[in-house]
Amino acid sequence: MIGAVAPRQQTAYLGWITLILLLAAAFRFVNLTTAPPGMTHDEADHGITAQSILNGALDIYFTIGYGREPLYDYATAGVMAGVGETIFSARLTAAFFSLILIAGAYAWVARAFNAPTALLTAAGLAVGFWPVMAGRQALRSITLPALFVLAVYWYWRGLSTVSQERSNRWAATVGYFTAAGILLGLTAYTYIPARVLWLVFPALVFYRMIAGRSSQKQLWIMTGLMLLVALLVAAPLLLHLNANPGLEVRIHELSAPLTAAASGDFGPLGTNALASLRLFFVEGDPTWRYNIAGRPFLVPLVGALFVAGLVWAVILAVQGVRRGEARAGRRSAAFLALVWLIGGLSPVLVTGPALSMTQAIGLLPVLYLFPALALVDGTRYITNRWIPEERQALARRTATGLALLLVIVGGLRTAADYFGRWTNEPEVRVQYETALVTALTYLNQHGRGDATISTITPGPFHSPAVAALTVHNPDVTLHWFDGRESLLLPPDGGTLVLPGFTPLPDRLAPYVEDADLVTELPMRPDDLDQPLRVLTLPTGAPSLTTGGLLPAQFGETAELVGYDLPATAVRPGEPLSLVTGWRLLAPLPDGMLFAQLLGPAGVIAQADRLGAPGELWQSGDLLLQDLSFTIPPETPPGTYELIAGLYTTGDGERLMTNGADHVHLADIEVVAP
Repeated sequence: MIGAVAPRQQTAYLGWITLILLLAAAFRFVNLTTAPPGMTHDEADHGITAQSILNGALDIYFTIGYGREPLYDYATAGVMAGVGETIFSARLTAAFFSLILIAGAYAWVARAFNAPTALLTAAGLAVGFWPVMAGRQALRSITLPALFVLAVYWYWRGLSTVSQERSNRWAATVGYFTAAGILLGLTAYTYIPARVLWLVFPALVFYRMIAGRSSQKQLWIMTGLMLLVALLVAAPLLLHLNANPGLEVRIHELSAPLTAAASGDFGPLGTNALASLRLFFVEGDPTWRYNIAGRPFLVPLVGALFVAGLVWAVILAVQGVRRGEARAGRRSAAFLALVWLIGGLSPVLVTGPALSMTQAIGLLPVLYLFPALALVDGTRYITNRWIPEERQALARRTATGLALLLVIVGGLRTAADYFGRWTNEPEVRVQYETALVTALTYLNQHGRGDATISTITPGPFHSPAVAALTVHNPDVTLHWFDGRESLLLPPDGGTLVLPGFTPLPDRLAPYVEDADLVTELPMRPDDLDQPLRVLTLPTGAPSLTTGGLLPAQFGETAELVGYDLPATAVRPGEPLSLVTGWRLLAPLPDGMLFAQLLGPAGVIAQADRLGAPGELWQSGDLLLQDLSFTIPPETPPGTYELIAGLYTTGDGERLMTNGADHVHLADIEVVAP
């Protein structure tokens, strides 16, 4: 497999790349719904966005998850239309893009270097831990390297025709550069780092100009054409973002080190850049969600080959400048790979190692190029220089066998690390909401009527998004709350799901003491979120104090129907226990409940909480919200007024009831210690 390309070897190479793609497909398609286990809310958000597209929401930019480019979601919608609206469809989309990435990398490397280097590059991408991980997650990041490597491929084909300086190829040349421009423009719709990667093309033109190529004018024109086409393709999105600068919340968050550097503080930027250089083979992304915490991009042996290939690529690029036209195509490819590597790494140099497995994904196509370059060129050099001619064929076959062994060992290690260690890591199972998905799967199979689910993340783009890809049982109506501070009770009882991470506090537990335990769903012994209990709620509302002033309706959204106040006398520094009962009438986005203790000088103490997101309120539900707070130690003895109410967080405006913006609950006596 390692050696110079010959015409008779084309069929063999086609066979090898077919086997590599089949191997890659096996690594990406096997157990796609269970590895990763469950799903993250980021994956679920992509899924519900694709569902919204199928329902007619044809936006150019989606604001879910701090803002998101749309190409992956549209592709997922297409897959869902044929396969179904499940997490499998969302991950299948990523797997397809991953295979496109491998095929595109092979096509470019074969043309820019040689077929053996391309095969080893493709093999590394097929079985490497990071590319396998990226190809199995329903995240938009995988679309960037897949489309960018195709843009590079078509640009390289155009570059080859320019280098040949054949006037009768102008139509093909324009076609190649136009295709590259379209693909490059589409990368703007994939992932944020695309806004940096395009710079590799003008950088390459500058390099070739310095190297003394004779056709630079035409190359500048064709590269300009490509960039113009790319700009036209990307323009709708860029104009939309320019008109709505507040959409990209994530960019503002991630650019903090650059902002500090602009103010003269280079400390955060320097720290992140130095730490990021360790990612390749020393210490990797510490985030279990996307990596075995701390695992570098490459295992030690491949890391050593990466360094050797990197050094060799630098030598080739420098020789391209010093020698001018001689073998400039290959040397230009080495330079392009180096700039590509830097461009792909640049986001991580700013933000640091955390989440680098997604933010540095632009460099993925060239990550395995450098080890492949070291193996192929190193083998050729050793064989031609030190091996007698009569033994060179044997040496090449031996090198091919060793390379094949390296791929096999790498694949076995990835299989063990990914499907064995990473997938079964307790922290990974937490990050991928395994307990929630287990409960939702149970409800999908056995649920009937109302089902209230306690979760740490009850917001519409978190746990409910996971449910949208899991529960397809039309007989189940889901309700969401955080059991650590609230309890949501449908009017006619129903099912209550209580995981271990959100146990009801003592103030709320008595309200479900008559609930019957249906089952405790099976979990692994080392799962952190357990027990996972399913209970049947009794019908009827719990008894609450009304104080003679309740119920009180706030607008058209909620009605305060009562409260539970065990004690009206409390000492300074002690907690005041308060549970309020609210009959929900209609959704209230950005809603918030509050309770305050008022004195002559104003607010003495208060609590602002809402355990059931207002966006998901359903008419008739009873929300029991814990609004307890602590009396400040310096509070003087006296009588204080306890009030409660409702407001919206966006503008801080309180909702009115009976001409007031709150309800008086009780008088509280603060007694001397």
